[in-house]
Amino acid sequence: MSCPICLRPIGVVEVGLPRFGRVDKYSFVSVIRVYDEYAEGLAGLEDYSHAFVLWYFHETRGVRLRLRPWGREDFPEVGIFATRFTQRPNPLALTIVKIVEVDPPRLRVMGLDAWSGSPVLDIKPYDHLDVVNEFRTPDWFEEFFKSLGGLPEWLGPSRR
Repeated sequence: MSCPICLRPIGVVEVGLPRFGRVDKYSFVSVIRVYDEYAEGLAGLEDYSHAFVLWYFHETRGVRLRLRPWGREDFPEVGIFATRFTQRPNPLALTIVKIVEVDPPRLRVMGLDAWSGSPVLDIKPYDHLDVVNEFRTPDWFEEFFKSLGGLPEWLGPSRR
């Protein structure tokens, strides 16, 4: 069977979150190594404070269409498309990161929740077209992040 949509990575997460132990992903500096053939595509990215990183959950196994977020019995069972979990039909991840440094072919960022070795499919600047001032999230989602002490200020407005 041929692949109807074929994507090639533009780079790899060279330094990602540690697999064991707990670190604050919002202050941890990850390094993305953009492949040489795409490195000149980083030009101008230094003028932005944040970017989207589209990457591949390369170590996920299987697909789950329904789950309880974080395996918590006190949270409702929801569909995979109502979560950001890895076991998806197409295991793609999209993360907004804070740009620390653009030093081609490397990009240093904070907030990336990928492991070392994760393939990077695309990088796009975050700009005013991506800001949503009013949004809705489920109560269980808000409860979870409050239990962690909240989100960093740079992630934007809280739910209204």
